[in-house]
Amino acid sequence: MTENLLIQDARKSLQISPEAAALYRSMKDSLLDHVNASMTEHPRIADLIGGNPMSMMRDNHSNHLDFMSTVFEFNSFELLVKTVPWVYRSYHAHGFSFDYFPPALEAWKNAVETFLTPEASKEINAVYDWMLKNHGRMIELSVLIPDKQEPHPELKDERKKFGACLLAADFPLCMKIAGSVLERENGQEALYLGLIQPVMYEIGRLWEQDKISAAEEHMATSMVGRVLAGLYARLPVSSANRGRAVVTSAPNEFHELGARILADMLEADGWDIFFLGANTPAEELIKLVKKADPRFLAISVTMPFNMDRVAAMISGIRNDPALSSVKILVGGAAFNTDRTLWRRLGAGAWAEDPPSAIRQVQSW
Repeated sequence: MTENLLIQDARKSLQISPEAAALYRSMKDSLLDHVNASMTEHPRIADLIGGNPMSMMRDNHSNHLDFMSTVFEFNSFELLVKTVPWVYRSYHAHGFSFDYFPPALEAWKNAVETFLTPEASKEINAVYDWMLKNHGRMIELSVLIPDKQEPHPELKDERKKFGACLLAADFPLCMKIAGSVLERENGQEALYLGLIQPVMYEIGRLWEQDKISAAEEHMATSMVGRVLAGLYARLPVSSANRGRAVVTSAPNEFHELGARILADMLEADGWDIFFLGANTPAEELIKLVKKADPRFLAISVTMPFNMDRVAAMISGIRNDPALSSVKILVGGAAFNTDRTLWRRLGAGAWAEDPPSAIRQVQSW
């Protein structure tokens, strides 16, 4: 069964009421403790998690709760179907057995039956039963690496060299390659979207496949930050004065490159940008938005399990009369997975990439 057919089947057979979704969310701590205890006591747990530390499993369970809360709250089964194969693929590459997932899903079912009402349990566990039924299909989908059409094909050689230099921590050569791309026509877009972003996607895939370590991925990300800082003074400057804007990553979101690329490209378009980086606490963001009084707020989300935090942040802004005029733009890999989810979260618009984001805010 293809991905699209699975999405259609889930939408047809599954539906979560607001009451059931809210109860699941309210019982998160109890559900998590129950599943952690259950899986820790599993007689084959060392084999199932591939000798990884228990803390890794517990972190994954916490992310599962946040992710499923979003799926339930917004009935986003497209997000579910498109994310689970990635979870299978990345877990398996890091040593988890595919056999880990059925007992883990059974543990979630048991926790739901223990702490939720019978009515809510029936709705929620219908989803977990559907996931168990399609376990084999999720494995099949997990081995299919999505094809990505990379922009600026003329930069293929530069991307290969730049990626190798990042992993070799060769900062001078990274600067040389990036600087030469910046000197080209439409150099900022070529640098950000033709060189840096595709290379970092590839480095993320290498980590996902356990071909590089988390430390190497972090080193590459840090090197890119140094490169961007080193080239900042050479970026184009606009004479336009479009007004203030705030750009941030979501709470608990530690991937900030996409937000930084957008911030820099908006600045070149004439916006006065307040860039907040990664993992901005919602309450602090709202304070700054009130102080800065921006034309719009842009929020970037990479990891799907952070969606519920974004929903809460948007709700807090929408419910504050002092912020009623602030438009909200969302984007990032998580929103690109379900391209209708932004409406249900209460955002004003969604953008697939920085150029479309710039077109959107210009229209505002």
